[in-house]
Amino acid sequence: MKKFFFFAFLISSVLAFSQELKKPAEGKAIVYFIRSNSMGFLINFKYFDGEKYLGKFNYGKFLAYECEPGKHLFWSKSENVDFVEANLDAGKIYIIDSEPQMGAFKAGVKLVPFVDDVLQFKNEKKYLKTKERILKSITEKKEYTINDEDLEEAKQDLEGVVRKNIEKYNNRKANDSGFTQLTVEMNYKN
Repeated sequence: MKKFFFFAFLISSVLAFSQELKKPAEGKAIVYFIRSNSMGFLINFKYFDGEKYLGKFNYGKFLAYECEPGKHLFWSKSENVDFVEANLDAGKIYIIDSEPQMGAFKAGVKLVPFVDDVLQFKNEKKYLKTKERILKSITEKKEYTINDEDLEEAKQDLEGVVRKNIEKYNNRKANDSGFTQLTVEMNYKN
């Protein structure tokens, strides 16, 4: 019976890994923002690229954001705010997992880039489980696309949020606070 479950796990892993992710258009990069953990599943996290509002979604969805290669400041807002400094390469796919954190009133967020490199994990088994969880968050979930309601909200009350949090980032940067990095080498190997 154990052999049956092992082979079932192995087959499901192979099928999950064989899923092709959407490739970026010529000269562009794609960043997948996912939520692979269901903690705080009803809480929406808001996503930004610098001052650009990308939208908000909760567990069960993901965002495939196609953008120009080069430097970006990705950040997410919930009860807290978390930043990732990114340097993207054209033609590459990147994945950022939005990990829910315990908050005082609602879930906080921590942005964690996925590094598709077995050497970054303690062992191969942990790498395979993490990769499978990450890919399921894309292949088995619904893609979020920004809607009119989200855009209207962005016009009404996000200007102050953006200004305040970009200022917070700049203050932390001036005080030499280290930020999570997403480098060109950290792309997903499709």
